[in-house]
Amino acid sequence: MQNSIFSSKLDTLADTVEIIKATDLSRMTRALRLGAKKVAYAIGSGGSMISAQFFASCRSDLADPPTIVQTPMEFVLDDRDLTGAQVWLFSGRGENADAHAAAIAARTRGCSDIQIVTSNASASVFEQLPDRGYRKHVLGTHEEKDGFLSTHSLIAVIAALLQAAHDFPHGVEKGYSPLADFGNEIRLRREPSRRQEYVQAFHQIASDDTMIVLADPRLKAAATTLDTSLWETALCPVQQTDFRNFAHGRHVWLHKRASETFVLALTGRQSASSWTEIDDTLPDSVRRHEIPYGNTGRLQQAIAVIDALMIVEVIGFGGDVDPAKPGVGDFARAIYDGSALKNTASEFTRPIRRKLRALRKFGTSAVEWDPVTGFQSFSEQLHAARFHGLVLDYDGTVVPTHARLDPPDRKLMSELERLLDGGLKIGFATGRGGSLGEMLREHINARFHSSILIGYYNGGYLRPLTDDIEKYPAEQAPAIKSMTAWVIERSHLLKKEIKPDNKVQISVTIDESENSQQFIEELKDAPLVRSKEVGMVFSEHSVDIGLPGNSKLNVVSALGASTLTDPSHILCVGDSGAPHGNDFELLGHAHGVSVRDVCHRQDVCWSIFDAVIDGPNALHAILRALTLVSDGIFQLDVQKLGLTDI
Repeated sequence: MQNSIFSSKLDTLADTVEIIKATDLSRMTRALRLGAKKVAYAIGSGGSMISAQFFASCRSDLADPPTIVQTPMEFVLDDRDLTGAQVWLFSGRGENADAHAAAIAARTRGCSDIQIVTSNASASVFEQLPDRGYRKHVLGTHEEKDGFLSTHSLIAVIAALLQAAHDFPHGVEKGYSPLADFGNEIRLRREPSRRQEYVQAFHQIASDDTMIVLADPRLKAAATTLDTSLWETALCPVQQTDFRNFAHGRHVWLHKRASETFVLALTGRQSASSWTEIDDTLPDSVRRHEIPYGNTGRLQQAIAVIDALMIVEVIGFGGDVDPAKPGVGDFARAIYDGSALKNTASEFTRPIRRKLRALRKFGTSAVEWDPVTGFQSFSEQLHAARFHGLVLDYDGTVVPTHARLDPPDRKLMSELERLLDGGLKIGFATGRGGSLGEMLREHINARFHSSILIGYYNGGYLRPLTDDIEKYPAEQAPAIKSMTAWVIERSHLLKKEIKPDNKVQISVTIDESENSQQFIEELKDAPLVRSKEVGMVFSEHSVDIGLPGNSKLNVVSALGASTLTDPSHILCVGDSGAPHGNDFELLGHAHGVSVRDVCHRQDVCWSIFDAVIDGPNALHAILRALTLVSDGIFQLDVQKLGLTDI
């Protein structure tokens, strides 16, 4: 077999392994340890997808949470929040627009643990991220000019992960490095006698053949190497799957095109019997070859990638194609350099992602609308508005849900007092009863109490803050009295007992338990709920059962009347804006801003921050951005708020 550029690359792969062996990989090992209890995302395209697959397999040995392998496009268009996740981005040079797009998406989706693995210390992908929030892992290679398939960059990553995964457990055997064995296996495979074995096994594969790669799931990286490399070099079409998925219908291909197909089985000790069943039943005319990899440990997986590259080498030789220089069309560069995904990632900000996810989750209308222009329109209206009043939810908005019984942050209360001093009318719309009034009277200066309106029980009972509703209770509603008895009958399902003297609302503490879910299902079918004599709304920790007239918008209407202005000039802020959330109506107001959950409606109930900021911290930023325009009239200052796109 004649040497090609690709062959010369393979001949020196062991040298790259030696470079990695001499590299300090402690930061990579530490990143693996710190991410062991997190869901991880492994992102790669082209040859870097092989690295992502190998990483996922290594991590499955070390961590219980799943590793999700995605292409940059899959990652950019995924809406799931990454606040508690770890992201590993693999890119040979870190210069392509798709790697940039993935980095932008990782930041926008809230990830603060981003690991970038590349062979380029000055990669432009680093510029897409702030100074903090990512770690770079730059891996040296024997050859900087890596050829079309970037073989040295790939093997550098595999070698680094192999060593870092080996070092992951504390107290690991000292002095041993799996890279010594890995380098030796590469050298053995490059000996003439071993190379001849590959020629004998694979030289018959022609460009009009289809290779079906049946692989043990733990050998996914090797299967991806064949899939990626053979397609990218146009040597032959490839189909990869596992043994049992192949058995569910894909065998029809062999029935129709047996003479045009080569089956390669990459087996492990636990999957070999599945291959044997297939092998025993295939027609004798079907060309096939099996390569076993024992227990498919990490070293065997790494060796399988080398084997895959050598198979590509042989097929290239048979087709008179050098895989390192397969020849590309004039249009190739334009396709590779396409920036559409990067542009999408840039405009796909956190507020837009939240709204789009809610639209997909809750939307029922066939009418389509663009969330990008929707957010722009909402932002412009928010900035142009002059606010005479402010209505706030309390739990989850003024105080964190997990600390809802604690006093509110003093800096937030100071901002409210600043606004009250400027003449802004302020109301609170809460699912709580009198406990909220007690808390606010203690933490807001007494001179403002008469200016603050409280809508207790989700707006079912309105009183100024000066009034203690224990002394001025609401009248008993017959429907609530009947519903109280209904709830008490199901007290065995409740997390906490309810107060038997509820007048206009019943608040039931819920969680994710089976009992809570059963209670909610029974509640939906309660006679008074079905007849709409009572309704229900949800917060993060409770379900509130109240009268149909209970609405947080009652507070908005009352404030609007008190200022003699159009209620549309009242800013509303809450955290439970999803359908059936107890802020759904409130944030459906013209200027409703959520500091957590949003709904599917186009013109209302948006979150507004691209940064990872929720709850009281987001509210504090909003309050700080309210700037006095004239007596009692405020405007949101765009620069303070951070809405740079307005």
